[in-house]
Amino acid sequence: MRCPKCGTENQDGAQICNSCGRHLKNDTSEKPVAKPKTSKLAVASFILSFLAGIPAIIFGIVALVKIARSAGRLKGNGLAIAGIVISLFLMSAFFLWTLDAPPIPNDYTIADLRSAPKECEQSYELLKKLADENDLSPDAPAIGLSQQDVNDLDKINKISKEDDYENIYAKLTANAENTLRIWQNAQKGRDIINQLNTFPEIADLTEPFIFAFPKFLGNFRHLVLLHRDFVCLQSCQGNEEIALNELLNLDDVVRKLNVNVRSFITKLVYIASFAVNIETANFIINNPKTSEDSLKLLAEHFQPLTNERTSLRNSMIFEYLMFKNELINMDKKLKHFPFLKLNSTLRLYKNSCDYRIAAEKSCQEFEKLSVWPSIYPELPVQVDPNGITPWYYKAYNPVGSLYLAILMPAYGKIFQLNTKLQIRYDLLQIVLNKRLGKEINLKARAYGDEYIVDLENKKIFSPGPDGIPHTKDDIKLMINPEVLNFKK
Repeated sequence: MRCPKCGTENQDGAQICNSCGRHLKNDTSEKPVAKPKTSKLAVASFILSFLAGIPAIIFGIVALVKIARSAGRLKGNGLAIAGIVISLFLMSAFFLWTLDAPPIPNDYTIADLRSAPKECEQSYELLKKLADENDLSPDAPAIGLSQQDVNDLDKINKISKEDDYENIYAKLTANAENTLRIWQNAQKGRDIINQLNTFPEIADLTEPFIFAFPKFLGNFRHLVLLHRDFVCLQSCQGNEEIALNELLNLDDVVRKLNVNVRSFITKLVYIASFAVNIETANFIINNPKTSEDSLKLLAEHFQPLTNERTSLRNSMIFEYLMFKNELINMDKKLKHFPFLKLNSTLRLYKNSCDYRIAAEKSCQEFEKLSVWPSIYPELPVQVDPNGITPWYYKAYNPVGSLYLAILMPAYGKIFQLNTKLQIRYDLLQIVLNKRLGKEINLKARAYGDEYIVDLENKKIFSPGPDGIPHTKDDIKLMINPEVLNFKK
């Protein structure tokens, strides 16, 4: 055994150096101490804490045990503890993030929709008879029109877009033969309209599913446009009684349909039908040959729309139910995908619906639902007209926020169209009162202080949502200044 001090070789097992007397055994004061190694499990625990919580916790605990038993040969307590703590924190945060709001108590159902009485349900079956079997067919056999009839009808309807009464009169007269032919061929569809008008109300039994598009709407639109062409032609030819009977009969049907309408798509068709009937009535009013009795009959029928007629409550609830069914089906397919918070999304959507319903009633108070899990702080969340939600709600419910961002702008446009319809009724009332020699009020309900009478361009109009006159979004009615006795 070599002496570490003087280097002398001594016998194996010697305890004292023969040369210098140094103790060769049990003298550990000069022994080099091995440096402790960092536990690989501790390192793994720390790294995995950001990626996989449970393995990180297991590795961290095992690392702490081995470090404690290593008698100083291993280190890394801090890494192991950090891995465990970070994993527990992230797992808790993820668990809290996946929590959904509770289900909505007493949620909307089909029973909340305004519906026609039981005895009127047959009217819906009549409506469905307007639908063609082949949606892609260019003709309309369900109402008796050939492809040529449909094409000619489209051409005649472009005449109504003219801005001058005399031009419309001349072109309608020139196309009288085609109009009368199409009118006769559409007898099947006109018979259905007449049968519908025998009901006190017309039912809408559409089920709230995403592809619930009533197939009869296209042909109903054809009939509305055909009535305008025929009625205006009869007015030009001096057949007042026929013109008024057909217009008022159709408008009664549209009013009955509008009360119980469900989907927004159907509502849009009925709003457009109202607008066409207003233009038709306006044509008759501006006809210098129209008698005072006919004008009074129009005034009696075309009263300002009631809140019941303009309400979008039914459609909002229906669309909510349709959206809810679709969202539930998606949630099932995705097996409760944590990026979609089903109940929270529905609560936020319902709040938007209830807010608009309350606004219709000029009531700003409604029971607002919390969109958060019960253990969350109550942060304010609203959906703006463009469907945008606060950033913190997007982080919590990214898929639900995306759905709302897609839906809300479209709904805003529908509310705008509903306002435009009410403005058209206002304009019609002004024109009708002016023709009857009554006082008129140009006070506007939206988009400006007053409606504008433009004698040079022969129209009365609202500047529309942009507030700028003579742009594409003007809401207007043609006028015949001499007949209405408007003076420059």
